Amino acid sequence: MIAVTSPDVTADADVTEAVPGVYRVTKSTVVIGYVLETGDRFVSLYGSVYNTSVEIGQSLDRDTAVRRLLAH
Repeated sequence: MIAVTSPDVTADADVTEAVPGVYRVTKSTVVIGYVLETGDRFVSLYGSVYNTSVEIGQSLDRDTAVRRLLAH
């Protein structure tokens, strides 16, 4: 099986840990959303304010969770 790779869409996004287990995803200076680490899952939360952001998906790794936010 041949793996097909796509360009790293996360390269132009900044991911910083806001508080332990919560990662803020920004592009330029705009907050796209947050990734919440919940045990074995990473929850993608879309919105610029954490407590009003909306869940748009769950992933097994942080990079996929970030990609979901950037594609939304």
